[in-house]
Amino acid sequence: MTGAVLNPIQFISGLERHEEKFEKMFRLKVRMLVTEGMRRLIDKTPVWSGQAVANYVATGGAPYGGPVKAGGDPEKGTNAKPLGSEVNRGGASAVATATVASVDFSDPYKAFYITNRAPHIGGLEVGALPGKPFTPRSPAGMFAVTVQELTALLSSGRI
Repeated sequence: MTGAVLNPIQFISGLERHEEKFEKMFRLKVRMLVTEGMRRLIDKTPVWSGQAVANYVATGGAPYGGPVKAGGDPEKGTNAKPLGSEVNRGGASAVATATVASVDFSDPYKAFYITNRAPHIGGLEVGALPGKPFTPRSPAGMFAVTVQELTALLSSGRI
């Protein structure tokens, strides 16, 4: 069975409308993915001075290569606190979250990144920090767990 396009201009116009709808939906999904990734990374990252959290930077097209951001005055006793209750978390979280707002999502097909240049982020990720006599508060890390969670959200259609 063969078909013929009787009105090619109308056919192409219809395709273009669907393409525009798809790109709009895809941009929204990418923005949701980056925003949710940032939120989850911030929530999982232990805070002492806030430097690790403040150095999460969302970008599009290329990873962040700028300077490392400083943290606040270290808070004593954070190792005994649950994640999320640290004094330095609020300001550091605001700095990191604000980077998502500066990302240009107009081209949803480019690469998007959430990078962290804090000097101790690797030690936090592998559960090596803080050192003894303290115990790591995110022993499973932040990045690897968040990637698994985002993959599950995408697979389930929730993002």
